[in-house]
Amino acid sequence: MKAAAVYAPNDIRIVEIPTPRPSPGEVIVRIRACGICGSDLPRVFGDGAHFYPVVIGHEAAGEVVEVGPEVSGVKEGDKVAIAPLVPCMKCDNCLRGGYSLCKQYSFIGSRRQGCMAEYVAVPAMCLLKIPADLSFEEAAMVEPATVPLHGLLKCGTLGGRRVAVLGTGTIGLLAVQWAKFLGASEVVAVDINERKLEMAHALGADILVNPARIGESLVQAVTSISGREGYDLVVETAGIPVTQVQAVEVAANGGTVLYVGTAHKEVQFPADVFEKIIRKELTLLGSWMSYSPPFPGREWSLAIRALSDGRIKIGGMITHKYGLSQARTAFETLRSCPDAVKVIMVGD
Repeated sequence: MKAAAVYAPNDIRIVEIPTPRPSPGEVIVRIRACGICGSDLPRVFGDGAHFYPVVIGHEAAGEVVEVGPEVSGVKEGDKVAIAPLVPCMKCDNCLRGGYSLCKQYSFIGSRRQGCMAEYVAVPAMCLLKIPADLSFEEAAMVEPATVPLHGLLKCGTLGGRRVAVLGTGTIGLLAVQWAKFLGASEVVAVDINERKLEMAHALGADILVNPARIGESLVQAVTSISGREGYDLVVETAGIPVTQVQAVEVAANGGTVLYVGTAHKEVQFPADVFEKIIRKELTLLGSWMSYSPPFPGREWSLAIRALSDGRIKIGGMITHKYGLSQARTAFETLRSCPDAVKVIMVGD
């Protein structure tokens, strides 16, 4: 079968490899669509791979073509989305439902062979059936859709709360929509990319702020917009030091800061900003992946239902599509095109 495999940093190749066969508890899925996650970039262009050669890709959907021994609840022909985490299900974290905190976990597309291939072997427990009216491309967006939802569900009821979302990439745009879905009275989207801000507005953001276009600090702008000192909930999705610090600054007294974006550089808090955590009596929450009991969790069933119902809209977020043979171009696009949001690879 054809696959996009990484052999070394900056060395991704389209290769022919054996088609996988299912082990007990596994099924074989024919991949119809696979998105590129920001976390895939260091696996291709840096030293983020756990081993070589590795077939990457974990945001995927397809159809079941073969069922292995000891599998129930899924059959050939089923249309499925893939939950890529493979927890051990035996450690203390797993037994209490903290699957993302499993220390012995595997992960499709990084710690085991992934979905940028014609076929992939997947544990049956990682499959979710998707309705007929959800396209494969839309179903490949289920995994990213669960990421901000997982964090927002940690924050309690959002009814009547004002929410600021810092960063309007894939996760930020989904966070804007989920915040409105969960009852936020107002959502402000913050980014330096005008096209992505326009997309955020089309997806439900009430107020847009471009820090590169304002003659005052982000804190002053948000304060003047909100009519008071900050927002009840600040969701940081950009994963860059400046917004990870600003998230504390734009939070209201007694507010919550939800960190979803992964830090790739050192984050340093000036003393006066760190003091705001104390003086404002803020709650800081971290959110990692998107799983809850029973595995893979309510995030997944809710995301599938909301995407199918059109309550969460992702069509416009898919800005680029490529065939599997164009994998190199697809990764270069996500890395270098400022307006790229979700880049998806589909069957050639």
